[in-house]
Order: sequence, then C-alpha cells, then structure tokens
Amino acid sequence: MGRRLAVMGLVAAAMAAVTMAQSFEVVSVKPSDPAVAGTRIGIAPGGIFQARGVTLKDLIQQAYEVLDFQISGGPGWINTERYDIEGRGNGPEVSEEDLVKMTDEQRNRFRQQMLGKLRALMADRFQLKVHKETKEMPVYALVVVKNGPKIAKKGDDLKAESGLSVRRNTEGQTEVTGTDAPIMYLAHQLSQQLGRPVIDRTELKGTFDFKLTFAPGLADSDGPSIFTAVEEQLGLKLEPQRGPVEVLVIDTVERPSAN
Repeated sequence: MGRRLAVMGLVAAAMAAVTMAQSFEVVSVKPSDPAVAGTRIGIAPGGIFQARGVTLKDLIQQAYEVLDFQISGGPGWINTERYDIEGRGNGPEVSEEDLVKMTDEQRNRFRQQMLGKLRALMADRFQLKVHKETKEMPVYALVVVKNGPKIAKKGDDLKAESGLSVRRNTEGQTEVTGTDAPIMYLAHQLSQQLGRPVIDRTELKGTFDFKLTFAPGLADSDGPSIFTAVEEQLGLKLEPQRGPVEVLVIDTVERPSAN
C-alpha cells in the first residue's frame, strides 16, 4: 500500500509539473487605453507574451487557430472590449529574433507551448470554456477550371522558404504572393479574405509559385474581384457550396478578474 501511495504521489507531482509548464507564471490583464490605436500580439525579449489593444475574440482566434466565422456564441463585449495582456515565466526566454533562427520543428514546438499557455490564461482570467462542433455551413470549393491551372509547380514537398505574403499595392489592390507554397496556404488566405471556409478540392499536389491581385470588395469595380482574379490569374474557381465546418462554441465566459 505504501509503495502504491508513493507511486501515486510521484504521478500527481509529475502531472502538476506538466500543468505548471502549460501556464504562465505571472499574468497581467488590463483594459486598453482607448486613446492608443492599433493591435499587436507577439513575443517580447525574455520570452514574454504581449498583446496590446486586443479583444477576447482576437485571443481566441490566436489560441485555437480558428477564423472569426468559426467562433460561435459569447456576449457582445468579446468583440469590442480591448485589453493589454502580458504573460511571463514557465518557459524558455525566447525573443522574436530567436524564433527566426529556429528550425521549423523548434518554432512549431514553441508556438504550440505558447498557444497552450494562452488557452490556460483565458480559462483562468476570463473563465472561458469552449467545445468543438461540426456544422453544415456555406463554404466555397476551390476547383480547377476546364482549361487547367495557370500556376507554376515548384516541388513535391514543403521547404524552409515556403510561404505566402499579403500586401496592399500602390493602387489599393490586395496582392497575395505564394512562394513554393501548397494550395492549402492559398485556400486559408482566401478564407480570411472572404470570411467563409474555402475547401481545397483542386487535387493539386506539391508546391507552387503564384501571384493573385484583386480589388477590395466582392464586385468587379476598381479592378478584378477576388472571384474573377482567382479564375483569370490562377486558372482556379471558387464555387459556392455547403459543407462541414469545425466550429468553436463558447459555453461560458466572464469579464477578466482584476490583477
């Protein structure tokens, strides 16, 4: 019996250590100064998580890696009330410069650790509880047009330089540039632009170089719409359909407790 209790004690201690490692040691949550504009989320020197001018919905999107349309429920203030948040401790002292020098595997491991700590922060200070559901929703299917795609294949696997950039050009149009990027990168960016899930049904394997330029809004006005641009510039097409989408449902949430 004594040995069994000792073993159970060691297991409990190990579980407590894991729990500690998955949360910040020190957390500060304060209302943002309304006179200060802008939003920033990042890692400060010393491995400190900092968020400035963020809503709780911003944090949920970051922590659970979902888009706005994938969050269901919750009171209106999660979209409007802004906070300055800082979390530190229980982790390596890593800066954004250190992140650049990491391998993809190291960077992803660190990212997942930080996301876990952010989820723990919201559960503790905002009493946030969520669950996932799959719902039938309007989606866009990304498919290849009849004459075939107009994008250049680069390789079969992801590489260190694989990526996607988004910028606004001098004419006010949006430019999306893929470098050695898989089609799933494009589908994810199109989802963000359209506010609706985009499902890759192109069956295009490997990585590609491409550039997509379109005007703001959904109509062909000061340049091609996103729908026209995808078809004319990439040889792909966005077809409206319905499909299963994973949704994060907010069960309970409260305004943050005071520091």
